[in-house]
Amino acid sequence: MKFSGVLSALTLAGAVAAKPGTKYPTTIVAGIEVVDTQIVRDARELIEVFNDLQPYLYKHLHRTWLFAAAIFNANETLKNSIDLEFHAVGSLLHDLGWDMRPNSPYVTQLDRFEVDSGVAAVNWVKEYVKENKCFAKKWNNVARLEKLYDGIALQTEQSIRRFGIPWPPRPRIPEDDYQSIIAAYPNDYLFRGSNITFTYLAATKPTGTYNTFLQDFGVHYVPGYDPSGKTFFDLIQEGAEGETKLHPNATLTS
Repeated sequence: MKFSGVLSALTLAGAVAAKPGTKYPTTIVAGIEVVDTQIVRDARELIEVFNDLQPYLYKHLHRTWLFAAAIFNANETLKNSIDLEFHAVGSLLHDLGWDMRPNSPYVTQLDRFEVDSGVAAVNWVKEYVKENKCFAKKWNNVARLEKLYDGIALQTEQSIRRFGIPWPPRPRIPEDDYQSIIAAYPNDYLFRGSNITFTYLAATKPTGTYNTFLQDFGVHYVPGYDPSGKTFFDLIQEGAEGETKLHPNATLTS
């Protein structure tokens, strides 16, 4: 599941970014205790636009944050190893690249949505600290911003995400917490909304979807979408043909 990828990547990045003993003010959202700093509140305000435009995305972003917070709250050792503010900002902004508005400030033509999302999150933080100097020392840090980008950009790379994760492979969300989150942010349209979003991205930015899982949405749903000659397989085959012409006698062991 994509949630697991986001949770793992951002938690690992958050663990790297954490300073032991860091304490943050907290509040309750959907029955879950969460970090309550100004940058987290403003990240939530930033994505409020999706509540009207793409409500399934808005709810998905909050569920991702809150599910992880519930897991952290149930595991004190894990919670103490994570920078909860870092994780909150990353979770809330991790899918800005799903934005379907024309002329979106987050979506590019060339990059996959995970990269668009990572870049958009980093850029937002950079602009944020210019106006909120009290956060500059912590957030205006190249290494921290790199971790933020990495945690978001690697969210769908299921084969990569497990390295170094400091918990069992199947973290459990307490049932009462799960039901509380689902009641506040229902998971009632995510798959259909994702289908629409991924098809839209394949249609409007095809170059940014080749060689990603979004390519399948283009092939199945977008008339005229053609990844032929643009995949890694095509690149390797073309290179192999050219190489054979130049070095016909070369072998695997030569």
